[in-house]
Amino acid sequence: RSLFTKTMHNVIKNIAHLCSRNKSKTWGPDGWKKVVVCIVSDGRSKVNKRTLHVLSVMGCFQEGIPKAQVAGKTLTCHALRYTSNVVVSESGEVSQGSCPVQIVFCLKEQNKKKLNSHRWFFNAFGPLIKPNVCILLDVGTKPTGTSIYELWKCFDKHSYVGGACGEICVDTGRGCSLLLTSPLAAS
Repeated sequence: RSLFTKTMHNVIKNIAHLCSRNKSKTWGPDGWKKVVVCIVSDGRSKVNKRTLHVLSVMGCFQEGIPKAQVAGKTLTCHALRYTSNVVVSESGEVSQGSCPVQIVFCLKEQNKKKLNSHRWFFNAFGPLIKPNVCILLDVGTKPTGTSIYELWKCFDKHSYVGGACGEICVDTGRGCSLLLTSPLAAS
């Protein structure tokens, strides 16, 4: 299992939920067109190879394309955009999704840490995408089936709200089995 697939699979489930809201003025079957999943990976040499494999399966990455230099000029990042209909589950099973997902994958050349990645999103992609709402998720975060909708609804209903956060719960596994295998989780 990869932390990335845990997060991405559940983000895709959330987008499918937005598309299932048939009575909504904003969402519905074409709701996926209003969502862009932007993945910023911090350093080409540090990126998890399983993450790149999942992105390759989804059509968002192709090994061998990123280079440190092009025409003698050092690159800062590689930005790849793709609309995928492929879902990779937490267990690694590949299937067709119930709706397409627009993905922007930013593979930074150097590892400059999380705040630099946030700046990349807001400064480089924000002006291009022009989002009304941004939801930042760390890899490994598993949003529940409607959590992205619930956060969006908070901003939509209350124009004066500048930030919101969701509830964080520990994944204890089926029958709390993860508590038995991890002393840290049990504490």
